[in-house]
Amino acid sequence: MSAQTNTYSLFSKEILSMWKLQGVSYIKVEELSSIDGVTFYELIPDSELLDGGGNETLYPIDSEDVDDMLLTSANIKFVVHQVYLEEE
Repeated sequence: MSAQTNTYSLFSKEILSMWKLQGVSYIKVEELSSIDGVTFYELIPDSELLDGGGNETLYPIDSEDVDDMLLTSANIKFVVHQVYLEEE
């Protein structure tokens, strides 16, 4: 992912706080890609599109699982597409 075409940001406390202020209830986690041993997961706020896998990919925004996504990992990165960072 080059800097010019990168439309993703790493998930952060600031993004989480912004989503809570916007009234987001839950976050969907979807595997995006794997590059050089690093797996990227996209976080989608209040997604209505389920992938048929049931609720195992949906997490309440106040859950410990979401807090764990803020922890640094060498092999796993949680990212958010720019479209979900625009203020409403």
